[in-house]
Amino acid sequence: MFLLVLAVYSQDVSNVDDAFKSAREQVFLGERQAGIQTLQAILLKSPRYDDVRIFLGRTYAWIGQRDSARLQLQIVLARTPDHEDAIGALIDVEMWDDRYTAALAEVSRALLYYPDSPDFLFKKASVLNTLDRSNEALVTLEELLMLHPGHEQAINLKENIRANNLKYTAGIFYGLDIFSRTFAPAHYSGFQLARSNSWGSSILRLNYASRFSIQGWQPEIDLYPKITDGVYAYLNYGYSSSDLFARHRLGGELYSKLPGSLETSAGLRYLYFGSTSKVLIYTGSLGWYFKDYWISYRPYITPDKAGTSFSSTLLLRRYFEDANNYLGFSAGFGFSPDEGRIQNGAGFSTDGIFILKSQNLGIAWQKTISHNFSLSVTYSLIHQELSFDLSEYVWMHSSLFGIRKKF
Repeated sequence: MFLLVLAVYSQDVSNVDDAFKSAREQVFLGERQAGIQTLQAILLKSPRYDDVRIFLGRTYAWIGQRDSARLQLQIVLARTPDHEDAIGALIDVEMWDDRYTAALAEVSRALLYYPDSPDFLFKKASVLNTLDRSNEALVTLEELLMLHPGHEQAINLKENIRANNLKYTAGIFYGLDIFSRTFAPAHYSGFQLARSNSWGSSILRLNYASRFSIQGWQPEIDLYPKITDGVYAYLNYGYSSSDLFARHRLGGELYSKLPGSLETSAGLRYLYFGSTSKVLIYTGSLGWYFKDYWISYRPYITPDKAGTSFSSTLLLRRYFEDANNYLGFSAGFGFSPDEGRIQNGAGFSTDGIFILKSQNLGIAWQKTISHNFSLSVTYSLIHQELSFDLSEYVWMHSSLFGIRKKF
């Protein structure tokens, strides 16, 4: 405690305005602890310098110390309940901490003082939309646009909410795998129809593949039921009579939000190719939302007679206007049962499941265009072991193109 106080008093704050400018520079250059010390020193000399205390609160929030941020902002609001910057900062803190009910209470209080504020009206609409109260969000946006017709963020959010309120999404996709040797190009395509429901969402999909001079079809269904606030599930079933797919494909996973913008899941995948050929895969994920970024790590653990195999995938995604517009990068490695890539010249057989080594890098892009259409492009470079010549590899260029429309 003595050293901390000594460090604070050692800051040069003979001119508090110059010291505040210096502290801001420190924070924005990434020297946040040094900036916090300078801000604390200023407040020891000028405890009612509200701009400094608000910036200290924001800095605490940026480094994840949300309770300390709230304390600083509440000190300002206790003196000046209608302090616009302090209320705005407190709303941001609650939103960053995923406390949207608390954020809604704060923004409602702010609008009592500033009923025509475009910033507070937009934050209220954003919070309401996050809380799945989209109709109320649209009412707030209409009010905002009547007062400020050119508010670009409000226009974009209104369009996104209306698009998200559409019940159905239809899409088609086409994929092409080109190999560095041995194999002819492989093709796959499909059609899917998704529907938003009160209990969650559902997707019907029909897959088609053409590999090794064989064609095959696979219908499947995905369900994403909501269990409770912050908890939902993934359920999947697919069937095929073709040797290019598993006869039965099942999946199940439970997702849950955690504090600190984290999300975790645990589940399994089951592939049945015949009475003597089955694969059970344990999987899960740990994801973190940071501003406009999503980072996720997913392992796959596959028990086998010859031993347990392991593979994993790391995903980084940068979102733009909303969740439907992003640029993503992925990397994966390890041993995995290969369901859809290279098996043998006749597709799958009852004893034709291989645990293959592979490494891959990928990039994905998705963009919403006019009239509720969206385009997606994915490219992966894969280095995979050959099933018929273990320890030998082939390079594979895998591309996937898709287009979807909401209606």
